[in-house]
Amino acid sequence: MLHLLRPLKERMLVPAGTALAGYSPNTITVISAVPGFAAGFAWYFGGTAGLILASLFTILNGVLDLLDGHMARRFGKTSPLGDFLDCIVDRYTDVAILTGIAFSQYSKPVLAHAAIVAVLLVSFLGSQSQASGGVRVESGILGRAERHVLLILVPWIQLISMKLGYFTWWKFTPVEWLMIILIIFGHLTAIFRINEGIRMLAKIDSDKGGSHDH
Repeated sequence: MLHLLRPLKERMLVPAGTALAGYSPNTITVISAVPGFAAGFAWYFGGTAGLILASLFTILNGVLDLLDGHMARRFGKTSPLGDFLDCIVDRYTDVAILTGIAFSQYSKPVLAHAAIVAVLLVSFLGSQSQASGGVRVESGILGRAERHVLLILVPWIQLISMKLGYFTWWKFTPVEWLMIILIIFGHLTAIFRINEGIRMLAKIDSDKGGSHDH
């Protein structure tokens, strides 16, 4: 849903885009992987410093992820290669962060691994409709932007909860509750995107006067 705020985000990125105008958007894309992986390691090591760093690195990864697309559109440097690199880096950083959580003290591995499956399905379905001849489906309850916001906030929630003496809430840590949210709403988003993709591609087939047999 946060993709609807794209015009606002574009305006906010103008100063940073201007300052980095000499750099290729693809370079920014590749660099964005560094804080993404760093966030995963921060989750793994944990503690107060680890939780704070996990949030800050996730913020930096998100800003760079927005900035590369902004610069590509603004300076006329959009390309299939740039889109491909962006998808690769996004998926690796998604998995890196959630893998760090899986091996941290804050979540049962099975919950984090199930969340990884849901996240990858959502991302795959978003781009597969484009690969099948339609446009990319970005709608749904829990896209990458929403996940990023939750992953920025949950380290602070976990930290405050621990400071108050509550490591868990009703048998689960705040981080595990987030994994459960990612699993449930991730699959709901996947179902929504499947429906949207089917309707869109069926309309394209109908407009062409027939359907494709596979």
